[in-house]
Amino acid sequence: MAEYVTGSPAGALRVGILPSAFNPPTIAHLALADAAQHAAGLDQIVFALPQDLPHKSFEGASRPQRIQMLEAAVTGRPGRGVVLTDGGLFVEIARELKDLHPLGAEIFLICGKDAARRIAAWDYGDGPAFTEQLQEFALLVGDRAGRYVPDARWGQRVQTIALSAELDSVSSARLRQSRCRNEDWQALTVPGVAKLIEQWNLYR
Repeated sequence: MAEYVTGSPAGALRVGILPSAFNPPTIAHLALADAAQHAAGLDQIVFALPQDLPHKSFEGASRPQRIQMLEAAVTGRPGRGVVLTDGGLFVEIARELKDLHPLGAEIFLICGKDAARRIAAWDYGDGPAFTEQLQEFALLVGDRAGRYVPDARWGQRVQTIALSAELDSVSSARLRQSRCRNEDWQALTVPGVAKLIEQWNLYR
C-alpha cells in the first residue's frame, strides 16, 4: 500500500509518478518532473521510493536517509509529493497509487530512457506483459543523451519528453563519484539535499 510522506492525493486526477532509487535525488530528477508536468498537463507529481528495488540494492544512503533527501528536494515546490510504495515494478507502483486517488484518476509513470528500455524488456513471469500494463498507466520518457523511440504498437501510451542537453551528464552516480573524488558535486543537486549529504558524510 502506498503511503504519502509529503503531499496528498486530494483532488489530483492526472498523477505523475517518478520512481527511482534516489541515491541521491538530483537536479535531473526535478527537471524531468517539471518537463513531464508541462508536457502532459499533470495535476501532481510524486517521487516514489519503493520498499524493494527490483534491480538495485540499498547501498550508500539508507532508505530513511533517501526519504529525508526527497522531502528536502520537494520543499517549496507546489504540486510535488513523496510517496513510499511496497512494490518496485512500475505496474505495482501504478496500482498502489491509483488506490489512493479519486475514481477515474489517470496515472502517468515517468522515467528516463534506460529505465524505459529496461521495463519494456523485463521478464514479468506470470504477470501482465508490458503492452498490457500500458492499459493501466501511460509512460512519459525523458530524452537524455539521444532520443528514445517508442514501439509503434504502444501508440500514445508512451510519449517522449524533451530535456535540456545540459542534463545529459547529471546523474546520481556522477554525484557520488564526484563527491568521493572531492570534485564539485553540489551543483548536481539542490542545496537542501547537499546539506544533508554533508551532514551525514555520505558517498565518501
